[in-house]
Amino acid sequence: MIILLSFFRDVVVAPAWRRRNNILSSSLDISKKRLSSSSTTETSSILFLSPTSWPEPNATAAGIRTISLLNHFVDRFESVHFGCGAPMKESTARVANVHWHHIKPNRTDEMTALLQHIQSKHGPISAVVFDRFYAEEAYSFRIHEQCPNALRILDMQDVHSFRIGRQQIVKEIDQREANENNRNNNNIKMTAQLIDEVMKFDPSTHEWAEDLPQVKKAHSTLLRELASIHRSDLVLVCSSSEMKLIKQHSWNVAPWKLIPASFFQKRVEQETTSSYDERCDFVSIGGFKHPPNVDSVRLLRRIWPRIRCRLPNARLHVYGAYPTNEILSMHDEELGFYVHGHVEDIKEALQRRRVLLAPLRFGAGIKGKIIDSWGYGLPVVTTPVGAEGMTIASDDDWGGCVVSNEDEFVEAAVNLYSTKELWEYRQKKGVELLNSLFNKEQNLQLIDEALSDAMINLWQRRKKDMTVQVKTALSSTAADGRNYLYREEPTDLERSVMKEEHDPKHSSFHVDKGPLSIDNKNDPLHSVHHHLVGVDHDKIHDLELRAQHAWTPVNVHEMDVDGFSAAAVLFGLFTFILLLVGFTAN
Repeated sequence: MIILLSFFRDVVVAPAWRRRNNILSSSLDISKKRLSSSSTTETSSILFLSPTSWPEPNATAAGIRTISLLNHFVDRFESVHFGCGAPMKESTARVANVHWHHIKPNRTDEMTALLQHIQSKHGPISAVVFDRFYAEEAYSFRIHEQCPNALRILDMQDVHSFRIGRQQIVKEIDQREANENNRNNNNIKMTAQLIDEVMKFDPSTHEWAEDLPQVKKAHSTLLRELASIHRSDLVLVCSSSEMKLIKQHSWNVAPWKLIPASFFQKRVEQETTSSYDERCDFVSIGGFKHPPNVDSVRLLRRIWPRIRCRLPNARLHVYGAYPTNEILSMHDEELGFYVHGHVEDIKEALQRRRVLLAPLRFGAGIKGKIIDSWGYGLPVVTTPVGAEGMTIASDDDWGGCVVSNEDEFVEAAVNLYSTKELWEYRQKKGVELLNSLFNKEQNLQLIDEALSDAMINLWQRRKKDMTVQVKTALSSTAADGRNYLYREEPTDLERSVMKEEHDPKHSSFHVDKGPLSIDNKNDPLHSVHHHLVGVDHDKIHDLELRAQHAWTPVNVHEMDVDGFSAAAVLFGLFTFILLLVGFTAN
C-alpha cells in the first residue's frame, strides 16, 4: 500500500515541471560522464553548418571571416568540416584540409548518416558552428539528438534584426521626404537627422508607426535571433556595439556565453603600403546581394558629380560581386563613374586607390570593406553607421572621416583626397586601429580560450543556463499539443536554394499557415520563450525545411497542459479507488 501511494504521489500527482526537471537532471548527469572522454580537440572534429551559403571570401566580408576561422581550426582539431544546403559554387573557397559536404535540403537520413560518418572516421564531433541564426534553426535540433556532447556555437556575423530595422527606418524617412517634397522616392538623401535616427534604433524597444511586413520581419527576426542565442552554448559576436546591445538587461543573455569574435587580420606595417603620391582615384567596394551596399552606391551616383566638379581628374571605381542591372547601368566614363563589378583580387582594387567612399545609411556589424581598406593603407570617408564598432577614442583618431550628411561627405572626400598631410595622418590611424582592434593572434586567442573552457565545463554551463533548462523542460509540453506552430513565407533566397532540391515525397509533416503571434513587443523575452520551447521535433523532423521557414510558435495553451494533468489525476484516483476496494474486499 505504501509503494502504491508513493507511485501515486511521484508519478501521477507530481507536477509536470518536477517530472521534466528530474529527466533533465538525469540527462545532464549522463552528459557529464560522457564529456570527460571528449573534451579535447586533438582527437575530435568541428563542423560548420549553413543552410544557404558557402564561404565566398572574394564576394563577402562574412566569407573572409569564416575562412579565417576554418584555417585556424585546421591546426586545432583532428578534422574540420563545412556542410551547406546549397549546391557548391565555383567561387567557393576551398581551404586545404577542410572536408566539404553538400547537405541536400529535406534529407534527414542523409544528414544523420553524415554525422555518423564524421564521428566514425574522424572522431567525435566536439563542436558545431552555426553560420548565422537561421543555420542554428535548421540544424541544432539534429545536433542535439545525434551529438549531445558537442559544443553548439552560434556565429552571428551581425545582428540581422538590427540591420532589417534600420533599413525600414531609412525607407520610412525616404518615403516621408518624398511625400513632403513631391519628388521621386528613388532620389534618396543622407541627412544628419536620418543618421541620428538610425544610430538610436534598438530592435527591442523601437515604436513603429505602422505594422508593415518589414516591421513584422524585423521583430520576428529579433525573437528568432534571441531564441538561437539562448539555445547555444557559445555565441560569437563580431561588433563591440552589438555586444553591448545583446548584453542589455532585458535580453537576459548569460554574459559568459558571449565571445567577442571580430575580424582576424595580420599585422600591417604602414611603411609597406603605397604612398599618397603612388595612388589616385576613389573606390567603392561591396557585394550587391547586401542591401546596404546597393543603397550606398545609389547615393554615391547622385552625389558624385559634386565631388567630380571640384576634382575633375578624379574617377570613382565601383567593385562588388553580383551587380544588378541597375548598378551596371550607372557606369558613365564621361562622368568618371566606373562600375567594374566582381574583382578577383581585392589587392588590385585597393592598393592603387587613394580614398574609399562608403556613405552607408544603414547596416550592422563590422564593415569588411573598411577592414580591407585599412589593410592596404587606404583611408575611408563613411558615416557613423560605417564606423560603428571600429573606434577606440574619438572620430579625430579614426582612419578617415566620419560624417552624417551629404555636404560634409563631399567636403571630407575632397579634403582627404587633395591634402597629403591629412591623408597620411588618417592612413596612419587606420593602420593603428586595424592592428589594435582586429589583430589575428589576439582575437583568435580569445576564441581558443572560450572554446577550451566551454568544452571542459560544458555540463556545468548547461546546468546553470536556465533558458536551456526551460527549453528542455517545456518542449515535451509543446509536443503534447502537436499543433502550435505557424510559419511565414520563405525569402527569395531560401526559395532559390530549395527550388531544385525539395522533394515533396520526403516531407512527412503538415503545418497550417498562420499569422505571427507576438505577446508583448516591449519585452522580447515574453515572446522569445515560445521560440525556445514550441518545436515539435517528432512531427517536424525535416531539418532544412524547419529552418528555411520562420518557425514562429504561438502560445502553448495552459488549458491543454492543465487538462492533461487533470486527466492524469482523475485516472490515478480511479485506479487507486479500484485497488482500495479490491484490497478491502479481500
